[in-house]
This record gives sequence, C-alpha cells and structure tokens, in this order.
Amino acid sequence: MELNPLYRLYVELNDKVELLRQSGTKSANGENVDLTDIILRLRNLESRPTYQEDISELKANVSGLKQENMELKEKLAFVSSKMEQLEGRIYTLESEPRVNIEPLNTRINTLENLQLSEQISRVETRMSNVEQLSNTITDVSYRLSEVERKPDVGERLYAIELALATMVVKPPSPTSV
Repeated sequence: MELNPLYRLYVELNDKVELLRQSGTKSANGENVDLTDIILRLRNLESRPTYQEDISELKANVSGLKQENMELKEKLAFVSSKMEQLEGRIYTLESEPRVNIEPLNTRINTLENLQLSEQISRVETRMSNVEQLSNTITDVSYRLSEVERKPDVGERLYAIELALATMVVKPPSPTSV
C-alpha cells in the first residue's frame, strides 16, 4: 500500500494539515487559515477507490507469468539440446553410408550375363510340350479303361492271351532253310 502514489499523497497532505493545525498558523493579515479546502480534498482522496486489489492481482499474474516463463525456458533448453543431438546424428547418417551396394551390383551383373531369360523361355516351351503329352496320356488312359470295361473286348483279349499261351512253337525245319 505504501507504493500507491495516492496513498503517499494522502499521507503527505495529512502531515501538512496536522502541522498547520498544531502551529496555529495564521495568514499574513492575522486571520486563521481556512483548512476546509484541504480537508475536502483529503476526503475526496479517501473516497476514491483504491487500486490495491488490482495491484495485488497484477502482482500475482506477473509472478505466475514469471513462473511459466521459467518453465518455458527450461523446456526450450531441453528441446534445444535434443535438436543439437539430432543434428549430430543426422550429420553422421548423411556422411557415412551404411550399405555397400557394390557386391549387389556384381551379383546382378553376373545373373544378367547368364542369359536366364532365354533359358526360362526354353523351359516354358518344353513345359508346354510336357503338358500336351500329359493331357494325351490321360486321354489314352481314360479311353483304354473305357474299352476294357466292355465285356466282349475283355473276353476276346483273354481268349487271345489264352491261345497265345497254349500255342506250341514249332522249331523251324532244317530243310526249309
């Protein structure tokens, strides 16, 4: 409250009024000094609203802002140190390549020189021939099984086999030669 300029003015005026009252000062012509004007001014000053609450509220806000400012400075220092660390790590990654691709290039060139595409096309051609043969074998096998199911063909084959088995082979005659 002592910092408020109105309060200081009030104290100074009050001190002057008390001094004048005690000394009983009279004007140059011998009359008593009229202090009513000063008293009215003092009462006006007393009736004015004080800004003490506003000042204390501002002080609290300023101290809160100072605290937040300190916290932000700490966070900024932390982020700044992290940025410096990241800059160093990024520089390291940029300056030192970690992968040597020369062996990969050599292997790719070797594979390209083997002319694998021509060999693959030849294998594909052969595979199409094998597929055709496989389809033909499957078809013949199916048709043969259908023929074997017919009873008269089966009996006839059996009879032929039996006749061949019972047949006696005569040796060739020496005269016929």
